[in-house]
Amino acid sequence: MSDRLQDKPYHHIDGGFRNPPNSPEHGSSLAVRLSFFSKMIWRNITGYRDNIPPDFALEGEEVQSQLAMAGDNSVTWIGHATFLVKLGDVKVLTDPIFSKRASPVSFAGPSRIVRPAIELDDLIDIDVIIISHSHYDHLDLDSLANLPNPQRVTLIVPLGLGIYAKDMGFKAIVELDWYERTQVKGVEVAAYPAIHWSSRSGFDKDKTLWMSYAMNGNGATIYHTGDTETHPTVFKDIGADIAKNYGKCDLGLMSVGAYNPRPMMRGAHMDPEGGVQVGLDVGCTAMVPMHWGTFMLSFEPFLEPMERFKLAAGNKARIMRIGETFTVEAK
Repeated sequence: MSDRLQDKPYHHIDGGFRNPPNSPEHGSSLAVRLSFFSKMIWRNITGYRDNIPPDFALEGEEVQSQLAMAGDNSVTWIGHATFLVKLGDVKVLTDPIFSKRASPVSFAGPSRIVRPAIELDDLIDIDVIIISHSHYDHLDLDSLANLPNPQRVTLIVPLGLGIYAKDMGFKAIVELDWYERTQVKGVEVAAYPAIHWSSRSGFDKDKTLWMSYAMNGNGATIYHTGDTETHPTVFKDIGADIAKNYGKCDLGLMSVGAYNPRPMMRGAHMDPEGGVQVGLDVGCTAMVPMHWGTFMLSFEPFLEPMERFKLAAGNKARIMRIGETFTVEAK
C-alpha cells in the first residue's frame, strides 16, 4: 500500500476499493461462469419467460390511487431496486432503471419482464436520486439522462460514480464514502457498507465504491441494501449506527434476488434467508423483498425469492406487488 493510503480506511486501496475484512469471497470457476453465461445467452436468444402471476403488478389507475392515499411517509415499488420513497414533502428515487434491458446495449442482455409501475416522464417532482453502485441494473444512464426536471434533483452516489452524470444537468452531485452523510431538504442520507463489487466494463473492476444506505426524514428511517452479500458483523454495526443517529429502522428494502446458482452469486448477492438476517442485524421493524420479479438475472424460479423471504421473515415481511404503495408508520 502506498504512503498516501496508510491513513485511509481499510476499504480504500490503490486505484479503487475492496470489501470489509472477513467478507465472503466472490468468485467462481471458469466452468461455472461459462455454464452460467451460455445459459443466459441461450435464454435471451429463445425469449424464454417464466410464468408471471396475472396480479403480480398493479395497473396504472390503481398505482396512482394508492399513491394518492398514502400517508406522509411511504414507499412505492416501481420495480427491481427502484422505489419512489416519500418522506414528508421530499421525494426520493432509488436506483432508477426504466430501460428494457439491464445492459450496455439495447439489443442484448437481461431483459425486463414487467414494465415500470410509473413512467419516467411522470416523475417531474423528484428531489433526490440515490445510486447504490455502478452495475447496469442500478446505474442506468439512459434513465438518468431522460429524467424530467434534473435541475431540481440532488444525485447521491458512492465515491467515484459522479463522473457518469456530470453533464446531465443535475442540481448537485454528491459522492459519499461509507459512514458519510448528506442532507437535502431535511432528509438525511447516510452511506453504509455493502458486500459487493463494481464495474461497467472489463477494465474498471472496483474503481468506484458500492454502498447500502439509510434515508431519514419526517420521523421515519428507511434502509436500502443495494446489492450485497451477508457479513458476520458489518450489518450489526450499521444497525448500531442507525439506532444511535435515528433511533430505529422502520423499513428495510432487502435485495434477495439473483442468487442462483450460488457458486456464481455467492459473495455478491445474498439469498432470501440472508436478506432476512441482514434486516434483523440492521434492526428493521419491517422488511420488503426487492431485486426480484423485474429482470431475468439468474435462474431461481420467478416467485421463489419472495416465497422463501416471506417464510423466513414471518411477521416482519411486507410483500409488495410492483406498483404497490406501502405507508411507513414511524413509531
